[in-house]
Amino acid sequence: MADNDLFAVPRQANGKGPARQLRFQGRIPGVFYYRSDQNVPFSVDATELLMLLRQKHALINLSIEGYEARECVVREIQRDPIEDYIIHIDLMGVKRGQKLTVTVPLRLTGVPVGVKTGGGILQSSLNELEIECLPKHIPTNVEIDVTDLQIGHSRHVRDLDLPNLKLLHDPDELIASVVPPTVIREPVEE
Repeated sequence: MADNDLFAVPRQANGKGPARQLRFQGRIPGVFYYRSDQNVPFSVDATELLMLLRQKHALINLSIEGYEARECVVREIQRDPIEDYIIHIDLMGVKRGQKLTVTVPLRLTGVPVGVKTGGGILQSSLNELEIECLPKHIPTNVEIDVTDLQIGHSRHVRDLDLPNLKLLHDPDELIASVVPPTVIREPVEE
């Protein structure tokens, strides 16, 4: 068993009640989308899914009982708004050699020099990137080192060098910048 394998069972009943019952049993409901005529509702063990999502794999080998195993990517994860646990997952089937358009999280790493020594404030303007690439090249996230940013300096989409990925953003779009601290002056009473 590879560490990106996910085993699921088809589910017969749909709707809020059956989905709630599945979650109570430690399973998470989901839908596998391949073609418009091949959508399969399934449920998966919650622990198994959480362990898989912690891995650095964007590509998942999904085996649904009674169906052919397929490679897929996470299309959407729905979470409980209060407790933040997963309540539903959508997986999208992929074909090898066919490019996909996906959104991946953007992570800023390091503490900018302008923040450390100049008291500046790091402002993040972009939290995710929309990219086009082959399924095997989908990253789990894109990390950008901002350690060398001074006050007044910034990172833009054009500064990224991501081999095998086509960025679907305006090259001038701002990712992050270090701005000087704002001084709030209290009004002087006369």
